[in-house]
Amino acid sequence: MAEVAGKTGSITCTGLTAGVKSWSLNLVGDTLETTDYADSGHRTYIAGLDGWTGSCEVNWDTANTISIGDTIAALVFSVVGTTEVYTGEAIVTGISPTSSVDVLVTMSVSFQGSGVCTLTSA
Repeated sequence: MAEVAGKTGSITCTGLTAGVKSWSLNLVGDTLETTDYADSGHRTYIAGLDGWTGSCEVNWDTANTISIGDTIAALVFSVVGTTEVYTGEAIVTGISPTSSVDVLVTMSVSFQGSGVCTLTSA
């Protein structure tokens, strides 16, 4: 399991793009047990399916709409201080708007990756 976080990025959902204030990804992989009698009492495993989840915080314009179940068609997160960029497609699993009288409306968006989360380095 690897967890990464950074402070720059953008998400495109329902045709609108929102700038990201902060983000976090959790990359996980399953293991499948392959133990048999020849393993002399020691468990053995092979790699199984992998996946990823995450969340981000955005300044949200009230003209933007996002709902649970929407597809984030373009998710792009850059790791501050490096040339690494994570990209992927995800499904919105949670939204938590926050508003105060003296600041912009912000929204925390949680998501489940759909397909591969790609790490590239320029």
